[in-house]
Amino acid sequence: MSHAMDAVLRQATRDDLSGIWRVRYAVVENILEQGRIDDDEVVEQIETTGRGWVVEEEGAIVAFAIGDARGANVWALFVDPRAEGRGYGSRLHDTMVEWLWTNGLSTLWLSTGADTKARGFYERRGWRCVGPHGQHAVRLELENAWP
Repeated sequence: MSHAMDAVLRQATRDDLSGIWRVRYAVVENILEQGRIDDDEVVEQIETTGRGWVVEEEGAIVAFAIGDARGANVWALFVDPRAEGRGYGSRLHDTMVEWLWTNGLSTLWLSTGADTKARGFYERRGWRCVGPHGQHAVRLELENAWP
């Protein structure tokens, strides 16, 4: 049994794509249709417009986050359901938000399902719902406390 203390949080690279996809398709909320997003989009997000991070347990990726500095948004933050409750989402969130602020942004945004655990996760961390985003999602925003 792996312990959270053994987990490694590091910046994501294109070599992490298979692990990132494995986590993305393992989640039970905010399901993504296979093929809606491709490798090139992920690589662009982690190398060009933003940055990504992964959490590894014993060399296997169990959580990841991608922040888009150009769009000022949280592009992705997902934890494998089998690795939930170990604080990985919080660590990734804080690392990503901290980095996004270094890009001179004053407000971040994201969209998530209106009735999801994810929405509660973000709202507990200071994100505010500012309205609907498409049919079943909401737009959340976070203000930079230290502009």
